[in-house]
Amino acid sequence: MDVYQKVLVKLHEASGGRDSQTVDFKELVKDLGFLGNYPDIFKQMSRQGWIAETRRPDVVCITHWGIKEAKKIGGEGTEVSESEKIVAKETERLQSDAKQFAIMLDEFAGDRSKGSFASLDNVFGKMSDAMGKIKANVE
Repeated sequence: MDVYQKVLVKLHEASGGRDSQTVDFKELVKDLGFLGNYPDIFKQMSRQGWIAETRRPDVVCITHWGIKEAKKIGGEGTEVSESEKIVAKETERLQSDAKQFAIMLDEFAGDRSKGSFASLDNVFGKMSDAMGKIKANVE
């Protein structure tokens, strides 16, 4: 794990994994022992899209992309809740079904038969189920 990833994981912990929580970034970097490299760390993490500046100097919020990367790194404090696992699984399923739905919709446009519509309706039902599960588990 490089310095940027260590800082990102620590930021994720400090923010509680919420993109609405502000954190004194300079203090966090100082606590990790990297204060001398603060400007470079700040610049790189901003460039990566992992942090967003606030109106207050040296105070940041972790971004959606930063949260995702911190979880991917798998550092301490990034345990994924059961709800997050369900949302991730159902989102992947929904993406797959949406692609299939688009293809089937194109086919239905050329063949407006009852059987073609039934297949289309079936995939739409799966997408609706996935949306319901996502909605019930979004935190």
